Amino acid sequence: MTLRTVWRPAVLVIAVLLAACGEPAASGATRGPASADVSLAVSGGIAGVQYGIDVRPDGSVSVTDRTGSHAARDLSAAEEKKLDSLLAAVDFAGLPARQIDAGSRDRFEYRLTYGSHSLVTDRSTDLGPADRLIDHLESCRKARQERPVHQP
Repeated sequence: MTLRTVWRPAVLVIAVLLAACGEPAASGATRGPASADVSLAVSGGIAGVQYGIDVRPDGSVSVTDRTGSHAARDLSAAEEKKLDSLLAAVDFAGLPARQIDAGSRDRFEYRLTYGSHSLVTDRSTDLGPADRLIDHLESCRKARQERPVHQP
């Protein structure tokens, strides 16, 4: 066995492995900026309110309320488009991990999580696109709340 016969297969294997490290094919790529779960958890107040929403990259949704966490209606195309746009506008790396007014009492805390980034805020400071993202997630959650049926 010569050195040439040993190196040729090794070079071929390395070339194949390097080719496999390229960009993912479009058909298997995750849609838009929502490449990770995005969630909002709200807690606080005198009554100890706790609720939230979790949106997965495929647009499926679960909401959390006093009864626990349960699956909810997927995002509509318009909600998904707006979410993608807001996620693209937020500079998660530039956000503080915590933006709370230390002097405030009986406040609500909003924990926004996207991938490995997390922000806790009481919304006392304008966080620009992050605030609009929180508003949108709140709107999506409210649209999925179970509403009691009113009987005449």
